[in-house]
Amino acid sequence: MGLETQADVDDIQRVTDENGDPQPPANTVEQQKTNQALGNRGSVTQFVHSTDGTTGEPLPSHSVPDGVTVLVEYKQGNGGTVYVGNSDTQESPLTAVGQGRTFAVANTDTIYVRTPTAGDAVVVTFEADA
Repeated sequence: MGLETQADVDDIQRVTDENGDPQPPANTVEQQKTNQALGNRGSVTQFVHSTDGTTGEPLPSHSVPDGVTVLVEYKQGNGGTVYVGNSDTQESPLTAVGQGRTFAVANTDTIYVRTPTAGDAVVVTFEADA
């Protein structure tokens, strides 16, 4: 008994989600948004941020595209541990070159950095639109 492997699909009325519930199919606009959020970006944004003091301070403001995470890394030449986190607490330590943390944020200014020595720095990297 043969199996028909070529067929035309006219209209998709619904799809089933992971819970077995019917959902409307994605339209072209939704598919393009998903592709933009998950696809490769055209360039990379990278900057170095040196601290002004020894209290927590926000990174400079840079908009981050949807679906992109920001990598904050310890910069070579620092005098000690660098702490990263949010505006309330910076408790995640970075202690060596190549060590970093990722953050899924809409803007880099929501990430805070604290260092025991003013002038210590982090390297910030994320994919960006061309």
